[in-house]
Amino acid sequence: MKKIGKIVLKATIILAIVFAFVMPVSAMTAQRDIIKPQIFVNEPLKLLLSRNPGWVEQATGFWEPSRGLTHVHAVDENIVWAAAYDGSNPTGPCREFTKTVNGGEEWYADIISEVPEQGRIAMICAIDENTAWIAVHSSDPQGIWKTADGGSTWVRQDTAAYNSTGSFPNVVYFWDENNGFCQGDPVDGYYELYTTTDGGDNWVRVPEEDIPAPLGSGEYGTVGYYDVVGDTIWWGTQYTADRGRVYKSIDKGYHWTVADTPFDAGCWVDTRFKDQNNGIAMDKRESTEGIIAETSDGGETWTMIEQVGLCYSGDFDYVPGTDNMYISTGVYSSDPTYQGASYSVDGGHTWIEWTEVAGIQLFATSWVEGIIGWAGSFSQDEYTGGVYKYTPGYESNLFCEGSLRWEDVTGGSTVQGNFLVKNLGDPGSELNWEVSDYPEWGEWTFTPASGTGLPLGESTIVDVEVIIPAEKDTEFTGIVTVINSDDSSDSCEIDVYVLTPRSKNVQNPFLLRLFETFPNAFLILRNLLGF
Repeated sequence: MKKIGKIVLKATIILAIVFAFVMPVSAMTAQRDIIKPQIFVNEPLKLLLSRNPGWVEQATGFWEPSRGLTHVHAVDENIVWAAAYDGSNPTGPCREFTKTVNGGEEWYADIISEVPEQGRIAMICAIDENTAWIAVHSSDPQGIWKTADGGSTWVRQDTAAYNSTGSFPNVVYFWDENNGFCQGDPVDGYYELYTTTDGGDNWVRVPEEDIPAPLGSGEYGTVGYYDVVGDTIWWGTQYTADRGRVYKSIDKGYHWTVADTPFDAGCWVDTRFKDQNNGIAMDKRESTEGIIAETSDGGETWTMIEQVGLCYSGDFDYVPGTDNMYISTGVYSSDPTYQGASYSVDGGHTWIEWTEVAGIQLFATSWVEGIIGWAGSFSQDEYTGGVYKYTPGYESNLFCEGSLRWEDVTGGSTVQGNFLVKNLGDPGSELNWEVSDYPEWGEWTFTPASGTGLPLGESTIVDVEVIIPAEKDTEFTGIVTVINSDDSSDSCEIDVYVLTPRSKNVQNPFLLRLFETFPNAFLILRNLLGF
C-alpha cells in the first residue's frame, strides 16, 4: 500500500475551511444544488477539543484539501474504512479512500490507481483491516473492486458486470469473506443485483422473477443507501413520479419484496434498522431537516414520525447495542443551523443536538457498540481535519420538573402530589439519584425516594404524600432537593407551598344575611366562623 499519510491524531482548535457536500448520486440527473465552499469559525468546539471524551477531530490523511467522506464503514471500535469525494468539485471524479486500524489515532489515505480516472466511489464495505470492497460508478469500466491486502492493491470483479446501458452500481455489502450482495439501477427492465458465495470471484445476477420490477423509468437506487441486520438487507429508492419504496431480502439478496413509503413523490429513501422489525426510513431529498418514518414490521408498513427537535438530513445511523438510539448529521453549507449532529434515544421521536459540533458540516456517519462513532467532515490538509470521532463520557445530568402547591387545605390533613426526575446527560449515561432534603414541617413520604440506573432521556415520577401540620391560617413553604448520588453538585429543587385557612367556612344563609346587614356587629363571632 502506498502510504501517503500516516497521521497522528491531534485534538486541535478549528478554524475549519469547509466545503459543500455531494448529495446522493444515481443515474438520475436531478441533484441538489451544489454549494460553494464556506469558511466559518466554530467557537463552541474550541472548549470541546480540549477534552476527551466527546467529539474530537481526527485527520484523515488526504494530501489534497477539501476531501469529504461520502461513505464511512466502522467494522469495530478500531477498524474504520471510508471513501472520499472532492468537496471542491462534488460531481467530479475521486478514487481515494482512507482507513484506520487503531480507532483513528492514525489514518492512512491512498489513491486506488486500478480504478479509471473518471471513477467515483459510491461506497465501501470492509470485514477486517485487510479485506474490503468498493462500488465504483461513472467510469469505464465501473463495478465492484476488492482489496485483500489492506488497500495496497485492488482488483475489479468482472462478473458483476455493470457494463450495460443504464448500469449504475450503488451498493456492495459482505456478511463475511464469502457471502456478498451488490445492487445497481435497472437494466433491461429490472434492477441489476448480484450475489456471490466466494468473495466476489463469481457474481450471479438475481433473476428478474425474484425481484419486483421498478415502478417506471424514473425509479432508481441511490449510492450507499442500504442497511443490514442478520441475513436481512433493505435498500431504498428514489422516484420522480411517485413515492420511493423500500426493497427487502431476508436471504442475503436472493429473493426480494418491496413496500411503499409515506413520503412525497421525488423522495430519496434511506433506511436504518435496530433489529429485524424496528427501523427508521428517511427522505434525504431535503438539504436541511430529515423527514422520517418508522416501522415495527420489518418495513412492510411505514408511519410518519412528527419528531421534536432537529433531525439532520446529511446521514443517519442506528447505534448497535442501544435500546433505541439513532444519530443524524447535517452538512448543509448555506445555513449553519443545519450543520452538526443530533441523537435520539426514543426511536427518532425526540432529537437532541450536540451543541459541541453545532455549525460544523458533518456527513457520512457510522457507529459501533459502546456508542462510538465517526462522522465525516472535510480535510484541510493531510495533518488537519476530515472526520470527527465520538466517544461517550457517560456523565449523567439531573433534571427535575414540577412543583408541590396546595391551597385551602385543612391543617392535619394529608395531601398528595408528584414531580418528575429525568436524566439529560451524555448518551449512554445512567443516573443515580435521591431526595436529599425536604421541609422540616409535616410528615413526608416519597415514592420512590431514590433511584439507580436511570437511562438517558428517561424519567421517573416521584409521588409525594404530606401530613400537613394542624395549624390554621398558616403558610408553609420550603424546598425539596434532589441530588445526583454520584455528584452532589448536580442537584435540582422543587418548590413547596401550603396554605391552611382560618377555619372551615360555615355556609349558613341566615348568618350570611345577618353579617351583610350588620357588618360591624358580632366581630368576634365573624372571626371565629371565618366570615
